[in-house]
Amino acid sequence: TFQGEGIRNRKGNGQSHASLIHAEKREVKRAVTYSDSNHLSVICQAHGSVWPSVFPYCLLNTLIALAVWMLKDKDIIDLTFKPLGHKFMAMMVSFLLIGRAQIIYSRFMEARAHLSNAYKSCRELIQHMAVLTMEDKSEGAKQWRQNVAYRTILLLRVTMAAIEFKSSGKKPWEVPEMNEEERKEIAKVMLLADKDETTEEHVSRWAHGCRELSDEAYRAPIVLAYDLRREILITRLGGVLEKPFRHVNEELKMLDMVTAFLKAFHGLKKLITTPFPFPLVQMARTFLFFWVFTLPFALCSNAKELPGVLLSIFFITYGFVGLEYVSMELDDPFGDDPNDFDDLGMAEMVFEDIYITLYKLDGETSAQQLRQRISGYVDDEKV
Repeated sequence: TFQGEGIRNRKGNGQSHASLIHAEKREVKRAVTYSDSNHLSVICQAHGSVWPSVFPYCLLNTLIALAVWMLKDKDIIDLTFKPLGHKFMAMMVSFLLIGRAQIIYSRFMEARAHLSNAYKSCRELIQHMAVLTMEDKSEGAKQWRQNVAYRTILLLRVTMAAIEFKSSGKKPWEVPEMNEEERKEIAKVMLLADKDETTEEHVSRWAHGCRELSDEAYRAPIVLAYDLRREILITRLGGVLEKPFRHVNEELKMLDMVTAFLKAFHGLKKLITTPFPFPLVQMARTFLFFWVFTLPFALCSNAKELPGVLLSIFFITYGFVGLEYVSMELDDPFGDDPNDFDDLGMAEMVFEDIYITLYKLDGETSAQQLRQRISGYVDDEKV
């Protein structure tokens, strides 16, 4: 039977040690799990929490409160003031923080929806390709299906690298799953010329402006989407399928799924390249820190007991500063932070579904060959 872990790489020795290490990394990366019914566990869990980032602020503000209290209690100097104005300011701080958090959470869920649509488009494309051509068992048809599957996996993998470019800084066309020939082909159409190339020799002379590496990172999936569309329609040249598509709508259905993928990609690109408006961030941050760090001066004015004041200051600081850190954590969900999307891990599940689809139609040999085309380069480069 077909099993992903049983497929051999190009060296013929099963999954290499490098592949196993790669798989282990995928299991632990960006994984935040918790038991919703265990209140104590949720409260005390540090992994994925903002506690490590917020605790220094809580401690600092508590020490400020202690200093203000001691100065007043020892009749050295009274730095406190009446809390009336502070109460009104609290409404503004709460509005800015909660409004920002709501917007960030909406963007977070929108990004997750776009990711789901991208994964769905890849799965649907391969399954539709399989059922629409399942009557053709010729070698040409098998190779074509494998090529379409390979192009689909490559497109998805490069897209995951593109959306993580801001965090990783790695060129999407240098992912280990892509072979050297593919890298050279895609590098030819990047508008950033290499040092050994002149402007006349490179497509960079067509640029309408100064392009950065981030611009080219987001261009890579678009180039690969063209390659996938071309591979789908290469059957029109003849000599590929012995039993061609019965109706043009069948080809259009497959092309529509590539379009759906690009729609999801452009949605992700929109969110990544359109940050939260800076004036709102600046206002929220200014009001927050001014209000939080003047809170000890307001609360110590009428307080009777020191422990109650210190405890209140500590947890109020945690609540307000912590909410801002939650917004910061969710604002960029593409990276290696614990609460970021495990986009590559979910993409690898799509790869596996594609192998299974190919296996069910064309057998283990075809699925194995496809797995080699993807994993072989990973193994060779990481060993």
